[in-house]
Amino acid sequence: MDFGKLLGDSFAYAKDGLLGNPGTWVLLIVLALLPVIPFVLAVLAMIPLLIGGGMPDIPTVAGLVIVAVVAAVLLGAFYMGYMLKIFRGEVPLPAVSGFGKMFTDGIKYIVIHIIYAIPVLIILGITIGGAILAALSAGPDIGMESILPVIGGAFAGILVAVIVAIILGLIAYIGIIRFARTGKIGEAFNFSAIFATIGRIGWGSYILALIIGGVAIVIVQVVVGLIPYIGGVIQLIISPFITVFFTRYITLIYETGEPRAPSPA
Repeated sequence: MDFGKLLGDSFAYAKDGLLGNPGTWVLLIVLALLPVIPFVLAVLAMIPLLIGGGMPDIPTVAGLVIVAVVAAVLLGAFYMGYMLKIFRGEVPLPAVSGFGKMFTDGIKYIVIHIIYAIPVLIILGITIGGAILAALSAGPDIGMESILPVIGGAFAGILVAVIVAIILGLIAYIGIIRFARTGKIGEAFNFSAIFATIGRIGWGSYILALIIGGVAIVIVQVVVGLIPYIGGVIQLIISPFITVFFTRYITLIYETGEPRAPSPA
């Protein structure tokens, strides 16, 4: 696998698609910001209570948070639905259009993510929940000799959850591209086909390619974040570029594992 070519082709795809179409870039920034709106509105809704000297009660805060989270997920579906266009292999970078399909595709994308996250959530629920219950059952007089096993159990649970999340993430990337290209949610969980694709790519090459792409993005984010005063603004502006770049990068990795058509005799 030519990692340099993958990086170069992905960068050129994002550069040509966004610098050549600034309207697309602006629309993607808007779509990326949409999920923030519900949380801003939730904070604004609590301001009158805070100004009046009172504190919002727990049910009110919980209700606002739940509504904000659900609304943010729904609004974020547009952005995720657009990324599925890239996963389908559309060249050049597609226009931000077809909002109805973007939304429905994005919702399916989110559902797939949630399903993949279930094992991780179960592990965290059992281990951290068990640690909390153990601490509560020990009462206020719990000593260090009792708290250390609880902390150790919680830490071990988090470690296992992280490992499982990484493994599922490797599988999910390929599964989501299969969904994008077939339109069938079930293909996101067609593990025999997913493992066959990764096998053709090569597990080592696949993992190394993701690490290289991730490191490249982290370096850019850190460098931009160190720019005084305007680093955060620049990160917001370039976030669509980074997302398009990495989405295309994963797509190209996937395509290296597609079955090759037989050469004509």
